[in-house]
Amino acid sequence: MTYKLPFTAISKALYATLNGQGLEWFDSAVPITEIEDYFRSQAEFAYGILGAADMDARDTKTGPVWTMTINLQIYSNYRGRKDVAQKLEAVFCRLASPDGRAALNTSLNADGFTLVDLTIGAVSISLPIVGDAGEWQNGSINLKIRVGQFKEE
Repeated sequence: MTYKLPFTAISKALYATLNGQGLEWFDSAVPITEIEDYFRSQAEFAYGILGAADMDARDTKTGPVWTMTINLQIYSNYRGRKDVAQKLEAVFCRLASPDGRAALNTSLNADGFTLVDLTIGAVSISLPIVGDAGEWQNGSINLKIRVGQFKEE
């Protein structure tokens, strides 16, 4: 069996599951200037970043099981924590719901994987970031996603 790293499959599944939940999601490789241009016409906005991720594999009788940890980051230019807190709650509730897990699994299946387990770890709101562009509130959710790889036919 050929092992396939599921970084792309899991990122794709998270985009499919989380878009439409009141946030636009971006990969961490997208430059901040491109994100700012995207929202230029809006006075207030928030967005999510699929942040740092790592992965390990374990062999089982049915094939490899991959465990990926990923940090989902949320940023808002709303003054105060309220917007970030509400968006963190919406993401948490979506991922914890049966519909959210089914959406993750449907997307993963299309790429040759199946959702084994999803653990929502620490949820946090950080101190604001103050800079030339204004004040940014931010928070994050740490996820641990375990996926099985389908055997090749």
